[in-house]
Amino acid sequence: MEKFQFCPQKRSLVCLAIGLALSNTAIAEEGKQLEEVVVWGTKVSSSSESFGVDDMSLKQADHMSDLLRDVPGVDVGGTHSLNQRIHIRGLNETDLDIRLDGASQYAKMFHHIGNLTLNPDILKAVDIQVGNNSVTQGGLGGSVYFETKNATDLLRYDETFGARVFAGYADNDNQQGSLTVYGKLSEKVDAMLYGHVISRDDFTDGSGAETFGTAGDVYNVMAKFGFEPSEEHRFEFSYDHYSDEGDYSPRPDMYGGANEGLSDDLLLPTVYDRNTMTLSYRLDTEQHKGKISLYSSETEIERDETQTGWTWASRVSVNTATNNNTGLNATFQSDYVVADRDNEITYGVDYIDNSSSSAYGGVEFMDESAISTAVFAENKIYLVDGWSVTGGIRFEDYERNATTGKHSYDDVTWSLGTEWDIDQHWVVFANARSLFKGPELLESFIRYQDKTVLADGLKAETGLNSQAGFSYNNQDGAHRYGVTFTAFQTNIDDYIVENWNGSGYTIENSGDIEIQGFELSTTYSYEQFAGKLSYSKSDNEYKDTGLPVDDGNGISSDIGDSIALSMDYYADSIDTLFGWTSIVVLEEDNVFEGDDNKAGYDTHNLYAQWLPSNVEDLSLTFGIDNIFDEQYVSHASRTGVARGYVMDDYEPGRNFKLSAAYQF
Repeated sequence: MEKFQFCPQKRSLVCLAIGLALSNTAIAEEGKQLEEVVVWGTKVSSSSESFGVDDMSLKQADHMSDLLRDVPGVDVGGTHSLNQRIHIRGLNETDLDIRLDGASQYAKMFHHIGNLTLNPDILKAVDIQVGNNSVTQGGLGGSVYFETKNATDLLRYDETFGARVFAGYADNDNQQGSLTVYGKLSEKVDAMLYGHVISRDDFTDGSGAETFGTAGDVYNVMAKFGFEPSEEHRFEFSYDHYSDEGDYSPRPDMYGGANEGLSDDLLLPTVYDRNTMTLSYRLDTEQHKGKISLYSSETEIERDETQTGWTWASRVSVNTATNNNTGLNATFQSDYVVADRDNEITYGVDYIDNSSSSAYGGVEFMDESAISTAVFAENKIYLVDGWSVTGGIRFEDYERNATTGKHSYDDVTWSLGTEWDIDQHWVVFANARSLFKGPELLESFIRYQDKTVLADGLKAETGLNSQAGFSYNNQDGAHRYGVTFTAFQTNIDDYIVENWNGSGYTIENSGDIEIQGFELSTTYSYEQFAGKLSYSKSDNEYKDTGLPVDDGNGISSDIGDSIALSMDYYADSIDTLFGWTSIVVLEEDNVFEGDDNKAGYDTHNLYAQWLPSNVEDLSLTFGIDNIFDEQYVSHASRTGVARGYVMDDYEPGRNFKLSAAYQF
């Protein structure tokens, strides 16, 4: 992140808050340095944007959609706390490489809930790779790497210890608060303890209708300990406990009215937990950089279904399902010179043991596992000043040990790319990456593993992701502007689907699919104003028929054309940052026969953050989400009709937010 200087005369939180909100669109005046002061927030960077650093504390996020929905090529479906589904170019989270502090968050729990249990408040950074363009990552559609804060991020100036208290209120309809304590236990040892709670009631949508079965509480407790024997080395241990508890609707991915229609007033006591333990080592020298993460991340759902009457499914009991990822990831980068040419080689290993189990009425039903082992190396060579070529190779072995039997798949994939810095303003690039993915385990919280079959001759998914584009950045006095454009095509051969066969599922290849589109992002700043405008488009279809691609829930995976606008202005005289965000999504007509088109919508948010220069430890943030009370459904959320009831997962209507934080 570049250092910059808007208000060098003030040693306060305001300076960094402005810089983060302006998406890194100002450069330090020559010869001056701004002392780095930490603002509590999340820095989101994306390969689809020119500049991608934002202070997400301004959004007062309580759902991942608040954090990521305006990133080009990305959407987050779901409104319920149990249902946070990240999509990149129409591919959902099971096709993405998602990590939390290095720990894989892959899960396939239940089609009525999401697979991610993440708290936006404690996130330090989110790094999004839109599309898979490197052998250093898995996932067909790209990667999302989440990093949480630690004590060294929060300590300011010459502090040894510190604390932060936070409280927030939203009238539609939740309250939240957190307490963080952190400090240096010795010159080389630091620690942080964090606790956060959100208490939710049933929200109302844009039509004024109150939803059903969303009231509950989310708790997150994290402890981190760091040891730095020197500036080049850091060891860190973290324990992260996340728990979502409430009497929830049976189908949290559906509109409350659909749940009431299908199940009357039935609410099911539910606990959805995640426990993640990570031991990591980070190396940072002039020539070598990298990180090793050893982890265990377990996600478990427990749901009391004794009142359901679902005897046909043998579920009238307290039922549980568990997903566990145990793994090791080591990724390093080394710089070296060969024949007077600069090289950067990235290399490593990635091992993930994903296990899945379930029990009904305390009796174990199934226990399955899938083990993925990969080794990779990728080298970037600068052939001349400003022109580089990158090539990589990855070997991946996938072992599936399920009720359906033992199956093994492996493949060698590659990447090839080039980047040319034409001058100080223009950069052009192109990349290609072959793809591989074995058949997943069946979702954990359904009772059909013993009646599911793999089709004869089932093949792993393979394919190719290709993209090309350019970026332009320039500064003219106080004016700074930039643009990034990426056009892409992703081909996935032998796409795997799970089709109901009358008693269980048949896992089979359905054909070859193609995803085409582009992302365009522009930025502009002048003095204390900054703006960003983006447009993204993706079209997903089967190559031979042109039919839509099922996202796994019986709806089209197309998420429509999306336009996002954000504007920020800092009023120095009153120490306040004002901002506006608009998202416009166009109607999507690539849907299954008999389904209605996914309706277009537009939603607008306003926020203001006051960071008084004379009380630098205090921040007050006000916001209005969905200002015009639009009734809408994200194209990544559940839509359609089930047994005569509309499933559309309507987003919350107008929502006033107010929060205060004090750091001392």
